[in-house]
Amino acid sequence: MGEALLFLQQAQGWIYLLLALAALAYLRQSWLALADYRRSNFVLEKERAGSRLTRSGAMLVLVIAAAAATFVLAEFFSPTVPSSDRPGAVPTVFLLATPVTLPPPAAEGFSTATPLPPLAIDSSGCLNPLATISTPTSEAEIQGEVEIRGTADIPDFAFYRFEYISLSPGAAWHAIVAGTGPVVEGNLGSWDTRGVAAGDYALRLVVTDAAGNAAPPCVIRVRILPGG
Repeated sequence: MGEALLFLQQAQGWIYLLLALAALAYLRQSWLALADYRRSNFVLEKERAGSRLTRSGAMLVLVIAAAAATFVLAEFFSPTVPSSDRPGAVPTVFLLATPVTLPPPAAEGFSTATPLPPLAIDSSGCLNPLATISTPTSEAEIQGEVEIRGTADIPDFAFYRFEYISLSPGAAWHAIVAGTGPVVEGNLGSWDTRGVAAGDYALRLVVTDAAGNAAPPCVIRVRILPGG
């Protein structure tokens, strides 16, 4: 489903062009059929012209419905496809003002128990009241299904999404949930941590406007407890 939505988003220009050509063709057929219907003097001729008019009119309605469906899917559903399902040619970095790159382990003296330095997580984006996480709080200990609350309501809002990453070298961001409606101090979604290994993680909220621009992401550090 995600691949189909991404295809619609990328090829919508060509789809609209083909549908416009088809609409013009059926509109012409409808016009000709209507003209024949008006000129017909016999019942059989009127029936044939009326049948042609009905068929071409029905096809014209279907073309318009296809164009409307393409618009809705491409503009409202495609942005909700998780970044992990998007091809590498469309990197998610353009949505993230402050991407986090975790450092590789040192050749000697590296211990997995050593915490990352505080600068590995930039929480400055959380100061934006229009794109911030209120619950859980930074450094919170969580387990099970966690409700994520906050605000995602930037000007010209398009959608928001949540991602998490393990605070270990070589880790990658994973999508959690996305939403297409603005939220003000409310429930933004939930994160079921029961399928995630216990440990320290970063959780970030990315809010994007209709032009594809994102506010600096709100990133917080959380700890998933075992046995959730």
